[in-house]
Amino acid sequence: MVLNEGSFIYKEINYCIKNNIDFIANLGHSTILFSYKGKKILTDPFLSPHIFGIKRQKPALKPELIPKVDYILISHAHYDHLDINTLKNLNKNSVLIVPKNTGFLVKNLGFKDVIELKNWENFSNSDIEIHSLPVKHNNGRLPFFLHTGTNSYFVKFNGISFYFLGDSAYFKDLKKFGEMFNIDFAFLPIGGFKPEIIFKNFHMNPYQAVQAFKDLNAKCFVPIHYGTFHVIPPFVYWEKPLEKLISSVKQENLIENLMVVKPNHIATT
Repeated sequence: MVLNEGSFIYKEINYCIKNNIDFIANLGHSTILFSYKGKKILTDPFLSPHIFGIKRQKPALKPELIPKVDYILISHAHYDHLDINTLKNLNKNSVLIVPKNTGFLVKNLGFKDVIELKNWENFSNSDIEIHSLPVKHNNGRLPFFLHTGTNSYFVKFNGISFYFLGDSAYFKDLKKFGEMFNIDFAFLPIGGFKPEIIFKNFHMNPYQAVQAFKDLNAKCFVPIHYGTFHVIPPFVYWEKPLEKLISSVKQENLIENLMVVKPNHIATT
């Protein structure tokens, strides 16, 4: 396993590196570029320098430098997860998967295929299987569009699988998902939870993310949604989500299952 500085895996040999993935790139926030056997999937592409004047903490990769991807998954329509400016600059031959009542936001961007999925719907073809699953998060795209949906996704292709939970509070149905699906990689959010009195119904904290991982019965935990952006910028640092996650994972004897790819870094075999 070759990792750039800032990314790390615990133990030299663990499940996370036995699959010979091409690479996992953390492009910041919930933007993950996952490649396996040449098939590339991009999640919640948000590569703009700021949203409404709130700056991201680290510079983003320019969208035009993203390699051609096969599928793009959008979990929900919030501006830090569905970023029109980023999507405009991505390859339009990608299949774009969006939640219910969200396709109209992207229909004029030029993508060849836009697939709108409600919770519990799925999309499949000869090389991929995508299931749309519920989350616990507020929907809508303020201030005008209040009824866009929210999804998480189970994805299976080329003999490997992952679960992408773009943004969510903890919820008990995660255990059901773990019973329904055999999950190799779980991409779970760990940041944006403070102040908890405001965000506890929308974002999970690192300890809840560990419980989510256990519920999902997944094999490899890749943390996302931290270290890049927060509506209250100082909390990007004050929350200390990664430190809390590592402490919790050690306590639960799951350190072998943790794969950390920090924002703006890549892991590859």
